[in-house]
Amino acid sequence: VLMEKDNTVKRAGGFIVQLMPFAEESLIDALEKRLGELPPVTTLLDTGSTPESILEILLGDRGLAISEKVPCKFYCGCGRERVSRALLGVGRAELADMLREGKDIEVCCDFCGRRYAFAPGELRGLMEEAGGYGKRQK
Repeated sequence: VLMEKDNTVKRAGGFIVQLMPFAEESLIDALEKRLGELPPVTTLLDTGSTPESILEILLGDRGLAISEKVPCKFYCGCGRERVSRALLGVGRAELADMLREGKDIEVCCDFCGRRYAFAPGELRGLMEEAGGYGKRQK
């Protein structure tokens, strides 16, 4: 990973290689050797190489054919419903304690940093939906 001065990512890259079951040991050895000889991917990207040109360097003599390109972008699948389910996973006793405090609860996604606030009434509704609020525990 190549970082900017403000501590954000400038460039990042790496390889995930999945060989077919019938791949010969000589191919595996050649790829490992070639990977070991390459400069770091971040250096290649920073000097103007594209992912395609890096693959050409790595695999070009083996008949590289790119069949599809998919844009790479940051994506987090979190959402209010998913976070609600995660809150229920905390356990009834813990949620009941939160409700007794009567304060809003804030949950932060560890992946993207998005914050979700839940008022006590919302927590109560979640617990009722899950069948765990207002019923006596045995």
